[in-house]
Amino acid sequence: MYKPLCSLLITCTPLLALASQSQPASITLHNQNQTVQIEPQNFAIDWQQNAQLTINQGQLTVNGQPQQVSQLQQDNQHHASWLLVPSQLKVEANLQQTLKLSITASAESKISRAKPLTVQWFELPEQQSKTLILPFSEGMRIPTDNPQWVNYLIAERSTSNTTQDLKMPFWSVEAGNEQYVSYQLNTATNNKLNFSAKQNKLDMQATHAFTVLNKDEPFEVEISLGNSPLDGAKRYRQWRKENGLSQTLEQKAQQNPAIKQLIGASHVYLFGQDLVSKQDVTDFWALKEWYFKQPQWVASNEALKELKPLVKGKDFFNNYNKRLLIDEVNRSLNAWIKEQPSTQEAGIASQYQAAQARKAWLAEQKLPFLRDASTWGQGLSTSMIDALSSAGLQHLWLGLDNWMPAFYQPQVVDQAKQAGYLVGVYDSYNTAIAKGINDGWLTAQLPDVMRKQCAIENADGKKQKGFRGNGFYLNPACQLGFVQQRIEAILKYGRFNSLFLDVDGTGMAREDYSYQEDQGMKESAMLEAFNQRMRWIANEQNVVLGSEDGNSLTTQGLSFAHGLETVGFGWTDPDMKTNRQSPYFLGAWFPTTSPDFFFKPAQVKEPYKTLLFAPQYRIPLYQTVFHDEVINSHHWHNDSVKFSNVQAERDLIAMLYNTPAMIHLSRDEATPNSARVNALRRYQQGFAPIHEVVWNQPLVDFKWLDEQGMVQQTTFGDGSKITANFSTQPYKKEDKEIVPALSIQAELSNGQNLIWASDTLKTEK
Repeated sequence: MYKPLCSLLITCTPLLALASQSQPASITLHNQNQTVQIEPQNFAIDWQQNAQLTINQGQLTVNGQPQQVSQLQQDNQHHASWLLVPSQLKVEANLQQTLKLSITASAESKISRAKPLTVQWFELPEQQSKTLILPFSEGMRIPTDNPQWVNYLIAERSTSNTTQDLKMPFWSVEAGNEQYVSYQLNTATNNKLNFSAKQNKLDMQATHAFTVLNKDEPFEVEISLGNSPLDGAKRYRQWRKENGLSQTLEQKAQQNPAIKQLIGASHVYLFGQDLVSKQDVTDFWALKEWYFKQPQWVASNEALKELKPLVKGKDFFNNYNKRLLIDEVNRSLNAWIKEQPSTQEAGIASQYQAAQARKAWLAEQKLPFLRDASTWGQGLSTSMIDALSSAGLQHLWLGLDNWMPAFYQPQVVDQAKQAGYLVGVYDSYNTAIAKGINDGWLTAQLPDVMRKQCAIENADGKKQKGFRGNGFYLNPACQLGFVQQRIEAILKYGRFNSLFLDVDGTGMAREDYSYQEDQGMKESAMLEAFNQRMRWIANEQNVVLGSEDGNSLTTQGLSFAHGLETVGFGWTDPDMKTNRQSPYFLGAWFPTTSPDFFFKPAQVKEPYKTLLFAPQYRIPLYQTVFHDEVINSHHWHNDSVKFSNVQAERDLIAMLYNTPAMIHLSRDEATPNSARVNALRRYQQGFAPIHEVVWNQPLVDFKWLDEQGMVQQTTFGDGSKITANFSTQPYKKEDKEIVPALSIQAELSNGQNLIWASDTLKTEK
C-alpha cells in the first residue's frame, strides 16, 4: 500500500484543503524519521521508520456501513482532519512521537438511545503479526498462529470491553524484526474487542460506540512503535503519570503509614462466620444433650435424623456429626437472638449488639463442655493469631468475608493488629437484594430505597441484574451517604485497619439511563464514581484499602488488589463446576467453615492449564505499570495452593513478578505447623526479603534467557534482578551462576543473593 511520497498531492501541497475531492488520496504525515500513511476512508495505516509496517488494515465501518470522506485538509506535515460520511464523524490524525487518532461525533451525527453509532476502527494486520500482547489478567503473550489460542479467544474473550475485561486499555503487537506496535485507548470506555480466525491466524477487531450519553466525548487512540514487549505498558505508565493518575505506595504511605505493613506480607482469608467452632467444645455428647433440651430452639430435620438418635457408648460421634452439631448450635443461636431492625449506623450497630448478646447469653450458661468464651471463634480466633505469630509470620494481611466474626470477638482483631497484621473485611455496594431472599448475604442487605432508586437502567429500559442474576447492580454515585455511614460503622465495631471493597476496583463501568431523573450517567462518570468512593475510604477513614482486580481505571485509593495474578476461568465448564467425579471439579461451597471450593485441591483442565499458566504465555504487563503502586495477588477463588498440577508455575511466576501469595485458613489450621501455615512460612522466606527491597521500585525489564521461555528474568528500577527457572533442569546463567530447577534466584541491590524453590515437583505434563 505504501506509495512514493512525492506522487501524493497531499505531500506536495501539505497545506492544501482537499474538500473538493470526491475520494481523496492517502494522507502522509511526517515527524523526524517517521512517515505515516493513512487511507482516510477506511483507516488503513502504514508506518515507515526503520522498516515499513502495516499497523491497521483498512476495514473501517460505522454501524456496518463503509464511509466516504469529506472536508479533508492537512494543516501541516504532522496533522490532518476529515469528515466521515454519512455518519458525520470528525477525524483528526496527529503524528508526533506517537500517532494520535481522534474521532468525534458532530451535531449532525444521528445517535439515539436505541441506536448508537458503532465504529469499527481497528483490524489486526493478521498476516504480518506474530504475537499479540494483551492485558487480560496480569498479561498474556499470544502467538497468533496457535490454534488453541485462536479458539480460546474466539470462544471466551470476544466482545470483551476495555474497562473491566481488558485490565488496562492497551495492547501490543509483535510485527516482526522485534518491532512492537502498541495501541493505547486514551478513551477507554464504550469499546469492544472481537476475535476471529483468518487464514489459520488470529484476527482481532476493535469498535467504539458513540451513545446518547457519551456523544460529547471524543474517542482517542494513541499508537506507538517500540522494540520491547513491555513498551506498551511503559508508555501507559508514563501516560498515567502525565495525567496525574499515578500515586506510588510510598506516597500513599506518607498519608497512612500502616500501608507499609503490606511490605513482605502474604494475604490470608480466614473462613467461618459464626461464634463457636468444634475446637471450642470439650465434650460433644454433653453439648448434644444440652442442645436438644433447649425449648426455645427448633432443631432442623437433619439434626433430628442424624444427631438426636445417637447414644453415648453405642454410637460414634464422627466429624460429620460434630460439624452438624456446631452448625445447629450457631444457627439456633442466631435465629433466637436476632438483630433488631434499626437504621442507626446503617443497621450495623444492631448487628454488633446481637453478636455480643449471643456471646453473652451462651457464656452465662457456664457450660462445662465449652472452653472460655474469650477463645471462641472460627477462622478469626485467639488460637489462630497465636499460631500465626508462633510460626514466625511477621507481616500478613488477614481478610474476613463477613464482619460478624469481628463483632463477636473484636478483641481478637486487636490481638492481630498488635501482632503487626492488617485485618480487613470484605464489603460491597454493587448488588442489592430484597429482604428475606438471602439474609446471610450481609453486604447485599441494603435499604429498599437504595435497591429501587440506585438500580442501573440499561439502554433497553431494563434494570441490570445483579451478581449471579440476584437483585440489581447499583450505581456507585447513588446514596453515597448511606454507603459512607455503613462503612464507618463496620470499621468502628469491627476495629479493622483495612477494608476490601468488592467490585469497585474492577472497572465495571456501565451506562445508567435512569440516573438523576433520567439525565443518565456515562461510563466514564461511573468509573469516576467508583474512584471517588475508594478515595473517600482511603483518605477519610485512613484504612489500608484493597479491591477486586485493581483494573487500571479504578485504582484511586487502592494499596492492594486481589484478582489479576490468577483470574477466574472455566465458569461454565461442567467438569469444573458440577462433575464431582472430575479431577478438575473446584469443589462444593460446603462446609461453611472451610468450603471445598476454596480448600480442596483441584487440577487445571486443558486448554486453561497451558494457555493461562504456561510461563511462555505470561508477561508482567500489570507489574510494569503498577508494581510500586498497587500490590496485586490472586482472585480469592484461587489461592496459591488450589491447583496441584500448576503449583510450580504459579509459585515461580509470583516470585518472578514479586507478587504475594494468598492462602486460605480455617480454624482447623490454627497450629504453627499445619500444612497451610507451613506454606505461608515457606512463601515468606522467598517473597519477604525481595519485596522489602523492591516494593517501591518499578519493574523495568523482562526477558527470556532461553529460546523456549523456560528461563525468564525481571529487572527492577534499583537494578535488582529475579531469574526464574521453570524447567526441571538446572540453568547456568552467563555469569556462571546456577539457578536450580523449579527455582528463582534473586540478586538484590542491597547485596543479597537468594535461591527459593517451589516445593512442588512437576510430575504432570
